[in-house]
Order: sequence, then C-alpha cells, then structure tokens
Amino acid sequence: MKKTPSVLIAIICLSLLASAQTPKQVVTVLKGLDPVELVNGKEVSGQESLSVTRVRYRYLFANEANKKAFEKSPAEYQIQLGGGCGQMGSLSGAGNPDRFHVFNKRIYIFASESCRNSFKKNPDAHIETADAIPTGTTAEKKRGQELIALALKGFGGAAKVDAVKNYQTKLKHGYKQGDKLLEYPQTVTIAFPGQYRNEFDWGTSQTGDVLSPTGTASLTTKNSETDVWQREEPVKVALERSLYREPLAILKARKEKGFVVFAAGKAKVGDTEVELLKVAFKGATSTLSIDSATGRIVQIAYRDRKGAFGDVVKTFSDFRAVDGVTLPFGVTESFNGKVVTSPMISVESIAINGK
Repeated sequence: MKKTPSVLIAIICLSLLASAQTPKQVVTVLKGLDPVELVNGKEVSGQESLSVTRVRYRYLFANEANKKAFEKSPAEYQIQLGGGCGQMGSLSGAGNPDRFHVFNKRIYIFASESCRNSFKKNPDAHIETADAIPTGTTAEKKRGQELIALALKGFGGAAKVDAVKNYQTKLKHGYKQGDKLLEYPQTVTIAFPGQYRNEFDWGTSQTGDVLSPTGTASLTTKNSETDVWQREEPVKVALERSLYREPLAILKARKEKGFVVFAAGKAKVGDTEVELLKVAFKGATSTLSIDSATGRIVQIAYRDRKGAFGDVVKTFSDFRAVDGVTLPFGVTESFNGKVVTSPMISVESIAINGK
C-alpha cells in the first residue's frame, strides 16, 4: 500500500478543520472535568456552581481552591494553543474541547482521534516555542546590517520600501492527491506596522486569522454565515511569527527594538551566489539567502509546522516591479527537504497601498 505523505495529511487535516464550523456559544469543556485536577493526573468532575469562562470555554471546578488556582494562573491550567488542535497548532482552527490529552502538565485538545494519536506518538514535535535568537561576532553583526541595506536595494531601495503602507498578495496552492491536482487560494494582507490577515478558501468554507491592535481573531465563513472567534495570546504569538517571515515585513521592521541580524556566511541557491543572513524579530528567526549581485532575497528558511515541526524553505523567482517595489511572483516550498507543492505556488496578484 502506498503511504500518504505526512505533509498531505497535514493539508487534509487543515481542510477538515476548515469544514467544521466552530461553535458560536460558550461551551463547557473537558467533559466537565476539573482542569486543575487533570493537570495533576486525576479525572475529577467539576461543579456547575464553580465555573470560569475564558473566551468561549467554560471550565468547571471540584472545589473553590482549584477555581482560585485557575484564576491566579490560567495559562497553567487552561486548554493550550488558544484552543487550536494540538497536532496541527494554534492557527489550525478549533479542536474538540472534549477530546483532550495532558502532556507535561498542560492540556491539549484535538480535531480528530488521528490528530490526538499523532501527537501522543511524538508530543515534542508539536509543541510551539519561540525560535532561538541568533548570535554572532561584532563583524557578523556589522555585515548583517550591510546585507539588510543590500536587500533593501534588491527591493527597489529603502525609500520605496518605507513608502509601503499596506501589501496584499493573492496566491494559489496546488498539491497532488493521486492523479488529481487540488488547488486552494490564499490571501495575505499586511498593514504596517504589525497588522496581518491570512485567509484561505477551502471551497465549502473560508477561514482566516487576523492580528490587529485591538486583538486577535479567527473567522470561519460557511453557508454565508461568518463566525468571529476571539483568540488568546498563543495565537497572537503564532500570527506574529507568520507575519515576520514575510521578507517585506522583515525589512520594514529593521529599525524596531528587538530586531536582530547576523551575517552567516556564503552559499549557493541553484547557480546563484548568495550571502546568508540570520534575522530574528517577534519570536520568528529566519535565514535569508541574498543574491550577492542584485540584493534580491531568493530564499528564506525557518522552522515551522506541517503538523509536526520541521524545516521550511521557500525559494523565490520571477521578480517583477509593483509600484516601484521588486517582488517575487514565483514561489516553491519544501519541508524537510521535500517539495510540498506541485506545481509551484502561484502568485496571482500583488497590490501595494491599496484600499
């Protein structure tokens, strides 16, 4: 029997999550079990008279002491990943709040039994953490700043980059399932500084995650009804990591406090001579491959998940000017050394400073 690639399983899981509408009402979670007891290895039913509601989840407690412990340190006892599926991550959509597993004294929930089983086999491969911040010598730091200047040149110049107030790209992803090529659109919208919206159209439903100054939210649209779900801190952190893996967003953040860069040597991307640049900001660390001749960012590599965490590499090509800013219209992606999209990701359109 031919095995289904793990990346394809991840795509299918995401599609299944998207097709399941998240509940609009507050729900009692964990089958009514006390989360404080669960974290400590015991299954003890809570009382209806002792409850705490956080966003959409209502937790029951066996006694007043446990309720107070939860209220004092909710992050320690509540469902992790902001309610996202423990196998697919905080940005995957809502897991089933009654399908749970406790690992390292933290409670995770899952979209399906297969998701929970995958997590149990290797929990550490699914735990979300901030990326390690790069370090280097004084000379590498200085060269890192010079490479940022070179990359700005590759985009059309610092003035053009600084003039970008918002950016939207529409992409189409393709993957093979047997002999069929399945496609789904994605729209990424960024308003600088720090506002981000990532949307997917799955055909029967549409999903999106939004990072804004007023909070973080996920959206699900199905049968013309849109459900907006306020999300918690883990989702905000994950969205910031996604935002600052966009090359343009990285360069826009170059003057911000906490922005870290170090040169990391030379390499080749295909036949192109490149210099490597380690960049870190807002918990996201990436390695940029910068064309030594043109300054174009021809590749970005970072740690991310396709279900489990691994090495993501995006290679850029077909550079075109959009309102004076040079951007790639060709993207291929690999995960742990294997191409995950076939054909390449198609960039349908890019708009700068739109409405």
